[in-house]
Amino acid sequence: MKKSVKVMIDQVLIEGDLLAQQQADFYENFIVKANDVLYGLLADLMRYSDQVLGSDSKLEILSKMRSTLSTKYKIKVQKNTPELTIIVKYVVRTNRKNAHVYARVLDMAYRQDVMADELEDFIRQNGGIDRIRESNTNLEAVARKKARNEQELNFIKALLREKASTPISEFQIPMEWTSRVHDSRGASEFFYPICKYVQDGYKIVGVIPMDFDFENHILERVFIDLNYKTWYGDLEKQQIAAAKYAISPEYLQKVKEERRLKEEKHGAQRLTNQQPTLDD
Repeated sequence: MKKSVKVMIDQVLIEGDLLAQQQADFYENFIVKANDVLYGLLADLMRYSDQVLGSDSKLEILSKMRSTLSTKYKIKVQKNTPELTIIVKYVVRTNRKNAHVYARVLDMAYRQDVMADELEDFIRQNGGIDRIRESNTNLEAVARKKARNEQELNFIKALLREKASTPISEFQIPMEWTSRVHDSRGASEFFYPICKYVQDGYKIVGVIPMDFDFENHILERVFIDLNYKTWYGDLEKQQIAAAKYAISPEYLQKVKEERRLKEEKHGAQRLTNQQPTLDD
């Protein structure tokens, strides 16, 4: 290699080293220090939130914050907006994105019982603000999916209960198999017989021992198959409507109230029965 080429290569590498040092200095002097300042501000915001949330006048303070955000800063606050989010919005104000992110960070910290003095270390240990926001978003997505799946399974269970009045077929289990089938049922709601198609008919050859996980797996498949259907008869439409009502908040509240009244009636009857009677 010629000396002039070697000198040129060395010069190029020296320039790269200088840029690398400048980059490192920039990260240390601006990014790291800026994050340190931001984490400190969030700790102060958490202390402020503690003060508001712990105040005897919390509702009045939050109401005034809502009013000020709406009238002065034209920031809408929904009726179901969490209290912590209102506080963060009041401080951050016009920067909606930052308010959303900071509220998520503080919410996660509160849920993990982090104190304001511990918040800065908590943020660093969890990879910074963006990583916490992503983690929180993923947890919420999982929670929403779980709730949605539970709602779907409850619907399918309710639908199968409705279909029990108009079954595809009916059969009686031989007496000697009754206890065995009952034991195989386990803690699940439904029986799951194994059928074999033989000579234009189905032969029941066994029952699957069932637990909740296995039952949920089968019910999920029933739900998927139901959604693949492109046509429903009038009876099935009625059964689907009845199943949806059976898991609705209105119906569940009605059942809860009826159960409460029934328990009160039984309690009153027991007290009446326990009262001594006077002999004639």
